[in-house]
Amino acid sequence: MKATDFAGLFLAIPFLSSTAWAETGNTDDSAGEADIEVVLVTGVRIHDQMELAPSQVAHTGLDNSGLMRMFPGGNRNANGPLTNISQYRGLFGAQNNVLVDGAGYSADCPNWMDSPLSSIPQALTESVTLYRGLGSVETVREGLGGAIEIRSRGGDFTDSDAWSAYGNAALGYGDNASSVNGSIVAGLHDANNWVNLAASLDRGDDYAFDGGTVAATEYDRAQYRLGYGRRIGEGELILRATVNRTGESGTPALPMDMRYLDSEQYALEWSGSLGAGTLYLAASTLSVEHVMDNFTLRPPPLNRMGKPMYRESAPLGDTDQFELSWRMGGDDLTWVLGVDGQLESHDHPLDDPTNPAFHVTNFNGVSRDRIGGFVTAITAAAAWEIEAGLRYNRVRMDAGEVGGNLAISPMSPMYVQQERLDRLAAEFNAADRSVGDDQWIGLLKASRDLGDAVRLNLGLGRKARSPSYQERYLWLPLTATAGLADGYNYIGDIDLKPETSLEVTAGIDWSGERFRFSPEVFYRDVSDFIQGTPSTNEDANRYSLMATGRLPLQYGNVDAELYGFDLGYEWRIATPLLLRGTLSYVRGKRTDAPDNLYRIAPLTSFIELIYQFQRGFFAVESLAAARQDDVAAYNAEQSTSGWGIVSLRGAYELNDTITLGAGIENLSDAVYPDHLGGYNRVRESDIAVGARINGMGRNAYLRLDVRW
Repeated sequence: MKATDFAGLFLAIPFLSSTAWAETGNTDDSAGEADIEVVLVTGVRIHDQMELAPSQVAHTGLDNSGLMRMFPGGNRNANGPLTNISQYRGLFGAQNNVLVDGAGYSADCPNWMDSPLSSIPQALTESVTLYRGLGSVETVREGLGGAIEIRSRGGDFTDSDAWSAYGNAALGYGDNASSVNGSIVAGLHDANNWVNLAASLDRGDDYAFDGGTVAATEYDRAQYRLGYGRRIGEGELILRATVNRTGESGTPALPMDMRYLDSEQYALEWSGSLGAGTLYLAASTLSVEHVMDNFTLRPPPLNRMGKPMYRESAPLGDTDQFELSWRMGGDDLTWVLGVDGQLESHDHPLDDPTNPAFHVTNFNGVSRDRIGGFVTAITAAAAWEIEAGLRYNRVRMDAGEVGGNLAISPMSPMYVQQERLDRLAAEFNAADRSVGDDQWIGLLKASRDLGDAVRLNLGLGRKARSPSYQERYLWLPLTATAGLADGYNYIGDIDLKPETSLEVTAGIDWSGERFRFSPEVFYRDVSDFIQGTPSTNEDANRYSLMATGRLPLQYGNVDAELYGFDLGYEWRIATPLLLRGTLSYVRGKRTDAPDNLYRIAPLTSFIELIYQFQRGFFAVESLAAARQDDVAAYNAEQSTSGWGIVSLRGAYELNDTITLGAGIENLSDAVYPDHLGGYNRVRESDIAVGARINGMGRNAYLRLDVRW
């Protein structure tokens, strides 16, 4: 990176974006006037675990992916308004472990339209926690990156045996896409029970930038949640039911848009005393029904003969999960023992609604089952605090037979495509599709005080991830890339090896009376990293070349490394004035070939300056990214220039019940193609097909919160 890139980055960021680190309320006991609950979100164990509380911020954010930019090392791959995917220290999607109310969440859509970070709207989110660096073997169940845990807004108990009501309602409007966001959480609680009902509605049109609009960025989503909690002796039981109804919503970086995505989830959690320790039990079941197409929100693409190609896919998926763990011991030595599992099934047909004869069985009866066991020991040895963990996972995968009819007459010169499809299907069906992977995951972390204000944190870990069902069982060249969104057709490889990584981290927490500073460096060596490689399957190559004019890529194992640094900081400049932010850099490249990894975030900065007064606050914030020239040649990735946006936000408590919030995002209406924003796939848009998608232009918003 050039010196001018660094200079431009910091000139572009007077102050940073909108939520920040997690402890609600006052961050300084001496700041007598800074007591408005809606304002502050600050750090909890900065070196290990960082938490954001989006529901307490006056903001129009749709999903929780935007919060990733506020974590050190965090970012997002933006494929559409409701389909953004986590990125952490250069790893994305299934490489990161995402927990939703304690349960692992895996997307069913072959292009991750049901992204885990969008599973709960911001309005119904209690907190988002990043387990920084090397998460424990309890939280990082499978994957190479960190763990991200999302908690929904539940209830709490009171000190009284009498029932009382509580609740919060919010309504927001943004002028850029005529967006409307409404939510309500209402319930009853007493000393031993709580029950609540939550609902949210998010709708918006295509968003605009200075020069036009980004087609296929409209959205429509409603979610309903019912929760119940009960104290039973010294334990607590929580039951949850969630219904999601997503209507027509665009994904301009993907080949199709959502016509609808419906899901239902039922879950329970129990925690209580058992012998000398604490028992934790969780179980959940999730079902997803999804229809996507390439013609409802966009004109269908044209084949090489200039004729429209209408396509519709209707994925179905189910995921069942469980966890049983036991924590015992005391301050000197704590043990955690547990078992958990995640059982998935997937079916994805592909059709042409204008031709009933056209049908492709893309994925048929695919199963992916993981069962694991783990043990963790946490102890204090001399001046050191040490955590050691070991996990074993067994992953079993299988798939049924596939095939398809392209509805091409045997008399047509194009019938050669049907013959190639038949040969690819026969090859896949003849293969042994039942595969088992063994994963060994280990962790060693150590920390100690280097004085009254500085703490040293060290970590060493081995992590693993087995291939996704797309990577292993995609038999026909298609753009089913789990949200990779590089525009290439891919085929899978049944014989793929699991990814394994060895990572080392080192950092400090430096805390004073008015400041905190937490830099961390990391290095990750990855064996059998899964990415696109040149396909050697002649039928797949010729099929893709005739269909799209481009050779496909095949999921393959390569070797890679990722390294960099990130930091979080906050400085109480004066009693009412707080400066805080993050800075993140990661470099990802192959070690077995002279190439870079795809879609790696550039140097990114987030800064926020907050002025607090007795009944509100005002904030100036900035988000900026440097130029990214370290791009992947294997899929013709484009470089991007640096950019920065400045935003304003504030809130004022009219009384103990009503709060008004307002803000302007992208104050200067800057046009910026985010490197993680993907390439446009929509014809007849104000952005050319294949060009980087611009971020949203200026957006003024208002928000009304009522609580009781």
